[in-house]
Amino acid sequence: MTEISDLALVPSGLVPGLVPIGFAEMLLCRAAEIDDPARLWHDATTLAALAQQWNGHGAEKREIKAAQMFVEIELGQRLGPRPGQGTRTDMDLSHAISGEVDGLIPQPRISELQRMYGHADALIEAVRNGALSRRSLLLKVDEWEAKERPEPTADDLEIRAGDFRDVLADVEPGSVTLVLTDPPYPAEYLPLWDALGAWAAGALMDGGSLVAYCGHAHIIDAGVRLAAHLRYWWTLALIHGQSQMIPGKWVSAGWKPLLWFVRDHRAGRAMLADTLQGSPPRKTVPTGDDGAWAQGVAELAPIISALTAPGDLIVDPFAGSGTVGLAAHRFGRRFIGAEIRPS
Repeated sequence: MTEISDLALVPSGLVPGLVPIGFAEMLLCRAAEIDDPARLWHDATTLAALAQQWNGHGAEKREIKAAQMFVEIELGQRLGPRPGQGTRTDMDLSHAISGEVDGLIPQPRISELQRMYGHADALIEAVRNGALSRRSLLLKVDEWEAKERPEPTADDLEIRAGDFRDVLADVEPGSVTLVLTDPPYPAEYLPLWDALGAWAAGALMDGGSLVAYCGHAHIIDAGVRLAAHLRYWWTLALIHGQSQMIPGKWVSAGWKPLLWFVRDHRAGRAMLADTLQGSPPRKTVPTGDDGAWAQGVAELAPIISALTAPGDLIVDPFAGSGTVGLAAHRFGRRFIGAEIRPS
């Protein structure tokens, strides 16, 4: 293996068979001694590119991915916390942020890497235990920070009583990062999908997302109505713990679709798995006396973590008992909901 140069952590000329066990730990030690964000970013992107070439070499690829995560963790400590949360003022990051020089760190990446600030030791241990992607590390950060907040209750949520077209009319255009919602499924409610798409197209920030639970029977109709206002991005599959019989369709459904649309494009590049594990439903009141159930909170964590950051605004136009709001508050996001209450 060639010597590590004075300009980069990563050895040049790496080929399969020359990535020893301990390679990642070696780069971690070296990265800890470097204070230049541009240099660390160069090395992180170099490692990411190398990992793409190592398919078929499992152990070596794991070493490279671990090394990449270690370097990114160290880079997060150099960048400091996100703006408004005590960002470092003792470091000139213009070379990394302006885009005027080689080694540019894209702004979305800066925001993600800053989320790692203050969690270095725990994140390094997570990598050693098998977390080999930025997305898995940021989800852990969200979960750790959630434990430090008081557990939210329905009383903490801003859920406005009334039709979302009326009570959310004052939401500032372009201010919403994520619309996450569970509209009613029967066919007679399909016109609401037109209204939902139109409202979201104005409320979402450029690159913001709408993710909506959808019944299988009307997925095409609902998607066409949303597509009149937003750009289709993907369909996520929420895997149920047990199958549900669908009367009249003669289908045993083991998953539920979540339609994902964006305003023009998707902001950020955080990876989001398109299969989500359903979490246990919750009673709509603590005692469950009304016999009603709501979607589980835990299943929303990957969506919220991948598509938003702390302080971002999440809106649920069909808030029900506030499941989305509880998840939003748990992970440090702002929330507004709407729900038509029985008279």
